[in-house]
Amino acid sequence: MKKYTLHLVSVTLAFFSLHCGITQPVRVLPENETRVASSLGGPIIPLGNIAIVVPYLNGGVQYGYRENMTLFGNVHATALLFKDLGVDGGFAVRMVKENGIRPEVTLKGQIYFFWDFIRSNNKRLFPMATLNASYTVGEQSLIYFGGDNLFQLNMPDYLFSPFVGYKFGVSDMMQMQVETKWLAVNKNTRHGVFEGTTSIAGKGNIGAYVGWEMTLK
Repeated sequence: MKKYTLHLVSVTLAFFSLHCGITQPVRVLPENETRVASSLGGPIIPLGNIAIVVPYLNGGVQYGYRENMTLFGNVHATALLFKDLGVDGGFAVRMVKENGIRPEVTLKGQIYFFWDFIRSNNKRLFPMATLNASYTVGEQSLIYFGGDNLFQLNMPDYLFSPFVGYKFGVSDMMQMQVETKWLAVNKNTRHGVFEGTTSIAGKGNIGAYVGWEMTLK
């Protein structure tokens, strides 16, 4: 029972925390450019007789380390409310540059670290790999689609989450972003913690997100 409970808590944390953010770059940044970013949103879950979007907040920094590589890191603000330190960091590389009907393809590698520093001193690592394709729309906007591949190491598990989003310029220095994900599409969520609120054919759950980025001079 204890092992099952720990597994359920771990999967729940992965589902809510590790998919509750869009602060990773969709495309690599220009070399030496720095941006601050934040996002709000998460899975749609039941609350009484209604369904709400989890108000999960995180924020971080992105840096154009090289022409085709961007480094980034984030702090999970909402996780702290549950006495859990959550941070993540990783890199994005441009695999293919957009050309005509060929989209730009970006590969991201990322590590999540969570530490329950009050209740159990439990520490957890979750690696994730993401591949997305994007097309420019006008001068400051783009549409993109892809999938997150999340791996749970302590109790081996794998979650796949396809997504689609739209990123657009608000000013010369600021961009906004909206995204929806089919979270954990490979998992049966008809019953239990997520109760299949926004499952499709009993699989996964739908998430909704909004984010912003600001370029620093």
